[in-house]
Amino acid sequence: MDITAAKCIVLVACLFVTMIFSLMPLKLMAEFRTTRDLTKRAKFSQFIGLMSCFAGGVFMATGLLDLFPEVLENVTKGLSMLHIKTTFPVSEFIVVFGFLFVVVLEQIVLDCQQSDQPIAHEVPRGDLEQSTEVLEDEERSIGSDIQDPTEHVHPSLRSVLLVAALSLHSVLEGVAIGLQPSVDSVVQISAAVMLHKAVIAFSLGLNLVQSALGLTAILQSCLVFCSTSPIGIGLGMLADDMGHTPQSVLLNGVLQGLACGTFIYVTFFEVLPRELSNGIQRLPKVLAVLFGFSVVCGVLFLDPG
Repeated sequence: MDITAAKCIVLVACLFVTMIFSLMPLKLMAEFRTTRDLTKRAKFSQFIGLMSCFAGGVFMATGLLDLFPEVLENVTKGLSMLHIKTTFPVSEFIVVFGFLFVVVLEQIVLDCQQSDQPIAHEVPRGDLEQSTEVLEDEERSIGSDIQDPTEHVHPSLRSVLLVAALSLHSVLEGVAIGLQPSVDSVVQISAAVMLHKAVIAFSLGLNLVQSALGLTAILQSCLVFCSTSPIGIGLGMLADDMGHTPQSVLLNGVLQGLACGTFIYVTFFEVLPRELSNGIQRLPKVLAVLFGFSVVCGVLFLDPG
């Protein structure tokens, strides 16, 4: 088979595989909203919780085991090619900068949203204590077996940043496929990449349906993510020597580092705290996190690249 034809087939396959898996959570959520069987709703709610923890494990492994090593490699290689010597931990700084950038950006947005809301009237201390007790009782009552997975939505900014980080990573993965010199290497690397992207796509779709985004925005986000790998493959096919200059290698590392910081934030400030704090299925959820982490470990172990 001609190598160009092989890359075109992989391009189309990546688009359809990621689209199917990213839209699966929408179908699952639609079934949850239409069923009135309380037993089915309870089981489905538990399943969504486990899948969210699975997604948390996937994001954790992707950020720490996939992105971070690439950041170290590309930043170190780029600085070396530019003959820049420093003892400062540049790679680690970039990752932390990406993490803090998301923290600051989200807090600014939330602060602006709160400042636009009308100021509540002052409540007497006795009424305030009574209201606090009522709220605490209501929060404790949330821990029932039947919960709407979209009841406690998280800010849409986190999901938008997650889509941006995943899309950036997918473009660079696609470029790697497009630069392969032989059909065998294209098949081997694309198989591992598509398996990885299928898991990531499902996890991303699950994160999006639990956000404050509307249906149109969710579909647009899935389409953007699904189209990034094909775009990267096309870019790699158009420029076989792409990514070998010192500036481009260093830029690759910087962008990957920012994406890694976003992964860390979404995992440890969004997915895991939300699921592990409600007291339901604690041990199964921990196992789901470990399973998601292990799946990415297995994919990376099988990745010939």
